[in-house]
Amino acid sequence: MTSPQRVRAAFDGVPCDRTPVCEQAFASSVASEILGYNAYTGSTDLHYFEACAWLDGDGAHDEFVEKCYQDVVALHRALKFDIFFLPWRMTERPTKRIDENSILYGDPDGSNWRVYAYDPHSRTYGLAETAQRNDCPDKVIDNLRKIVDKHDGTTARHTVRPILQRAVRELSDEFVVAGDAFCALPLDSGWLEATVLDPGLLAAWFEIVGHDQAQYIQAQHDIGIWLINGGGDLAFNSGLAYSPKFFEQAVAPAYRTQFKMSQRNGQKYIFRSDGDIWAISDLLFGENCSDAYYEIDHHAGMTFDKLRAKYPELVLMGNVPCDLLHSGTPAQIREFAAWCKETAGSRLILGSSNSILHGTSVENVYALYE
Repeated sequence: MTSPQRVRAAFDGVPCDRTPVCEQAFASSVASEILGYNAYTGSTDLHYFEACAWLDGDGAHDEFVEKCYQDVVALHRALKFDIFFLPWRMTERPTKRIDENSILYGDPDGSNWRVYAYDPHSRTYGLAETAQRNDCPDKVIDNLRKIVDKHDGTTARHTVRPILQRAVRELSDEFVVAGDAFCALPLDSGWLEATVLDPGLLAAWFEIVGHDQAQYIQAQHDIGIWLINGGGDLAFNSGLAYSPKFFEQAVAPAYRTQFKMSQRNGQKYIFRSDGDIWAISDLLFGENCSDAYYEIDHHAGMTFDKLRAKYPELVLMGNVPCDLLHSGTPAQIREFAAWCKETAGSRLILGSSNSILHGTSVENVYALYE
């Protein structure tokens, strides 16, 4: 069977020659060990290396983008992945380097500058300082009100980014090329407080986002993409980041707009989020909702046995804990993967619960996909 046939079989619930496998994010350091050369494939250090390339000029950045694409393709082929995911990149051009590991974005004399810092030990790159903070609900509400008041009820037509178009042209016979959509509330304190202070305003903003992402799903359909990696983080191991009532009234309608678009087009929609989302699971995985669930968080209680019992038609993706892959033994990983296959049945696409992290051993990676 080909990878497209294998993934289609998972969505149809039909047994196939082997369980399809995928990873939406794969640390460059681990990929480099597998491929035998310095590779750019994913994790936040990819953002740092792209910033460095930008600072070396347009030519260096063009070379980085091409190398990243080729490295990701090589990794997918080496591990026989069935779904092709482009990595999450930070494409914004930085302003200047502050020191070896700190880079400035935006106008340092303006109100939108940010400083990102790279930690060579953990190979992470994250926000260290910013002029705009999201811990003030009044600022969040003011900004959202401007967006909602300015919106004229129309949705701009989307153009799919060139590198995704290229992947569809070059790789669709070999892999299922995944598109994307995003619909989530930033999990900063100011945004979370705004869900209580002005839920109606956030509902209006989510309505705009939902229609915008539906049009983006349509644009991807128009170039041949049938699998949409959608959703967005909204929970922790202890439960939702905000109330189930807010989700039902403000957020769920935006998802329904996306679900309807993908269903109309014959596309398959993947909802992804870490954490415990049982409180809203029927709104996401019930009738006429998403077709698959990714980033399934076993440690948060989202276990395959319970999910399969409640949602027999749902395609389950991932679920092998990242910490087990990072710190467990190959035997433990094989045992867990076997349990996933036995429990989920034919509607399964196997992988990590979220991503392959820096520091994960190559032996553990191979144990997962064997």
